[in-house]
Amino acid sequence: MTQKSPSKRLRYTLGFVFCPETKQILLLNRNKSPWMGKWNGVGGKLDPEETPLECIIRETREETGLEISNYVSRGILTWNVTYTQDSHNQPEVGGLYIFTGEITKEELEEYKTPKVYCKEGILDWKTLEWALHSENLGIVDNLQIIFKHMFDAKDTDLFTVKYQDSIMLSCIYYPGKNIEYPVS
Repeated sequence: MTQKSPSKRLRYTLGFVFCPETKQILLLNRNKSPWMGKWNGVGGKLDPEETPLECIIRETREETGLEISNYVSRGILTWNVTYTQDSHNQPEVGGLYIFTGEITKEELEEYKTPKVYCKEGILDWKTLEWALHSENLGIVDNLQIIFKHMFDAKDTDLFTVKYQDSIMLSCIYYPGKNIEYPVS
């Protein structure tokens, strides 16, 4: 493990395994909060001395069994949640590092889904068109905006999301504006 302890760092990673040939993305229907019952990427919490890249590779292996070594940083996502009630379990302000990794059509065909690989939820290949469909209520709402920019985004890019309780108020993409949280 590489020892990296920047003065400022985010706590989580989120990764998307994508097949450019079929335009399919591996999504996880989550078993637990946050986003229980919604389709999302894979990822999780960084260990103390782990880099974001090391974390997303480890989390992908733990949640899918896939060894994705070609992950590319796509910047960061920060969120700010205003709660109208005092009883909530999630942080009001937070963020994560976003990554994409590619696989071939042959690798996709070998990885049969739907699949329950671990306790995190159900994995399935979904087309990007399905994920972006305006009537799709089963995917994490901010992903429909993030996916429009994600495959061209760079590690210096920033996505910000604001919520009131579970209602998304805004999701904005700021190219080149990730100046606080370096990926490496």
